Amino acid sequence: MFEINNEIWKIKLVSPHHPKLRGNNSYYTIGSCDDVTKTIYINQEITDDKLLKKVLCHEITHAVMFSYNIDISDYEHELIADLIATYGEQIITLTNFFMGT
Repeated sequence: MFEINNEIWKIKLVSPHHPKLRGNNSYYTIGSCDDVTKTIYINQEITDDKLLKKVLCHEITHAVMFSYNIDISDYEHELIADLIATYGEQIITLTNFFMGT
């Protein structure tokens, strides 16, 4: 369990066919974030650590946006979550380098 903006979130590793991994288009995803239950669901069969880290970062980004009531379209949610999951570490590393931290 972890906290974002005074909200308690949890992460559950679930079967690849868990109902919470079924997207709006009826396809299964490898991760999802439920704002109602404050739960991130991750496919338990992800074996690649690099992929697992990216999926977890993507879903935590959604949790942050939900916890801070960032009201944007679903498309924008996905765009931002993908941006952070793909490039966030590089952005933070460069910022820390220039700040000398």
